[in-house]
Amino acid sequence: MPLPDGLDPLGIDAVFVDLDGTVVHEAELLPSAQAAVGALQETGVPVVVATGRMFQSACRFADLLDAADPVICFQGALVGRRSTGEVLHHEQLDPEHARPILEAIVASGEHVNVMTGDAFFVADDNAEARRYATSARVPVNAVGDLVAWLDRPVTKLVVSGDPARMDALRDRLVPRFGDRAFIAKSLPFYLEVAAPGVHKGAGCAVVADLLGLERSRCVAIGDGENDLELIDWAGYGIAVGGGHPDLVARADWVAPAIHEDGVPRVLMAIAEARRGA
Repeated sequence: MPLPDGLDPLGIDAVFVDLDGTVVHEAELLPSAQAAVGALQETGVPVVVATGRMFQSACRFADLLDAADPVICFQGALVGRRSTGEVLHHEQLDPEHARPILEAIVASGEHVNVMTGDAFFVADDNAEARRYATSARVPVNAVGDLVAWLDRPVTKLVVSGDPARMDALRDRLVPRFGDRAFIAKSLPFYLEVAAPGVHKGAGCAVVADLLGLERSRCVAIGDGENDLELIDWAGYGIAVGGGHPDLVARADWVAPAIHEDGVPRVLMAIAEARRGA
């Protein structure tokens, strides 16, 4: 596929790529993604996973892709080495700041997952909890009253439900807690809350420092509202066709949609251009 004029394949130090809605569809990796990542990395460009998923879930997909180490997960709250499990960077909400936000979510009647460590905890083992557990391939931990139970730092809160209700809840939470937490949707049915200053762009900055990358020579690819800071951070930001309207509007280029194998085609095109130069 042709690349846009503004994207110089030889001027790329690394590509940061989201998972869900980008190279993962309905919890399964696109069949073409592994070959595309491999082809690009063979030309000397590391492909770094930047996802909202938990560390173990992010590592599972990074392993399938044989992507670069480390990985960015929990919306940038945690950066860790998939090869060793070592946590290199971790931003968390302390219980005192997390509890009033959790209380407001519980009072709304919506289902919420509390992420702490590399596990998630819920009030009840219900259909929403099992849906998340199935997607992440991790066990459900039901603890009853979440507000009473919470006594430890929180990496992320994930609220799940009808997309319109998630929009409405976000619009209620942001005026109350937006100065104390990062609040954004990752998928239409997921609303996520993390520590202030946490976002994928911040996670990319940590990895860039670790790997000695120049921000201006990095490409970032995403599809969701939670990828706005990701593409803003990078020297060149690519949105997936059909992605969040704000992301599409702010991106330097819009790739074909996921059902068109858009991102693997982009990665392969960059690899081919680098090999042919």
